Amino acid sequence: MRLTSFITESRDSFYWPRLLAFGLLACTLLLPLLAFDWVTAPGSLVLCPLRAVTGIPCPSCGLTRALAHLERGHWAAAVRFHPFAPMVFLLVLALAVMLAFELATHRTIIGNPLRERRDVWLVFAGLAVFQVARTAIFFLDGGWSAFWRENLVARLLALARTVF
Repeated sequence: MRLTSFITESRDSFYWPRLLAFGLLACTLLLPLLAFDWVTAPGSLVLCPLRAVTGIPCPSCGLTRALAHLERGHWAAAVRFHPFAPMVFLLVLALAVMLAFELATHRTIIGNPLRERRDVWLVFAGLAVFQVARTAIFFLDGGWSAFWRENLVARLLALARTVF
């Protein structure tokens, strides 16, 4: 028995996946709005595992802060934190509205976006190109000091210096 069998084999299998997806989309929009002061404070905790280990921002670094600013109407600050924030916000909002419509009418509107492998590879390639460009801009814009200060090896060396 698979872990997700309660979703796929239940009597109301139309509703459970959509309710789960709607809840996740709602959290994606509500959490940055509710935690605005926490995520936008200077020196707030960075939760990105890639940045914590390497010191280099990942493709989604800054997206929570960008969504928090976007939901407060600070469009310029949102785009400064992540250039795709307006597109992500509109996409998440559109998906939430379509899922709410599906739940209300019991009619399928949204198909499986992962069905076509070509589409998955195009998204992956787009993220890879964005990451390469973002990393290049990070280092060209003076990111070397942050890299040497924030990566895991630098933190372990600093800890070793204080201990020994």
